[in-house]
Order: sequence, then structure tokens, then C-alpha cells
Amino acid sequence: MKKIILAAIFMTGVSVHGFAGTGTGTETGSVQGTIIDAETKKPLANTTFTAMIKKSSFQKEIVTDANGNFKLNNVPVGEQTLIIDRTGYRAAKKEGVMVKEGLVNKVDFEMIPAEEEIHQPFISPITIHSF
Repeated sequence: MKKIILAAIFMTGVSVHGFAGTGTGTETGSVQGTIIDAETKKPLANTTFTAMIKKSSFQKEIVTDANGNFKLNNVPVGEQTLIIDRTGYRAAKKEGVMVKEGLVNKVDFEMIPAEEEIHQPFISPITIHSF
């Protein structure tokens, strides 16, 4: 009888421990969407972007497919501000993105090409004085 009671206590302890271990406190969701060029309206295909969450240390690289689609996994749950950045384009920001645990949120971005800066040497004006 003692063996049965000990086995029952042992099994209960394992069950409680196994159940308690499932909540890791790192609830995440996913964000997917399409990234297009704002001027041409064409998808930015096979391109690497940096995705960041404002006010967080979350930063990941995402790569678009042939149609400009991306999927970003393990995004912290809650209302987020998502920023997508790439050289040659202005950073794009979406505020109020509601990420829910285990769900996929759809967010599309239009990237505006960065203006090219023309660097010209500074030439100071010449002042001629007559004496």
C-alpha cells in the first residue's frame, strides 16, 4: 500500500511540475505582410530588411520572397510599434500593431526611396576689395 501512495504522490508531483513549466512568460505572435516601393508600387522582392520594435531590444533581419512577402516570428505580444529599415529607403513605421499570442497579424509597408545626397565641396565666396 505504501508503494501505491508513494507512486501516486510522485506522479502528482511530476504532473504539477510539468504543468507549471509550460508558462514561460515569453508569449509571442507573428507579423506578416508585403513590402513595396512607394513610388513604383512594385514589391521589394528578395530583399533583406531590419525589423525593430520601438522601446524594445527586439531586432531581427527579415528577407522578402519573390512577391515582397515577409513573416516575422517571435514578436512580443501587446501593442507594438514596428519599424522596417533598409539602406536606400527611409525607415517605415507602423504604430499600434496589436500582436496576440499564437496569432499572425498582417501589416503591409510602403518604402519611400531615400533622397540621394549630392556632396559638393564647400567653396567659400571670394570678396574682392578695392583700395
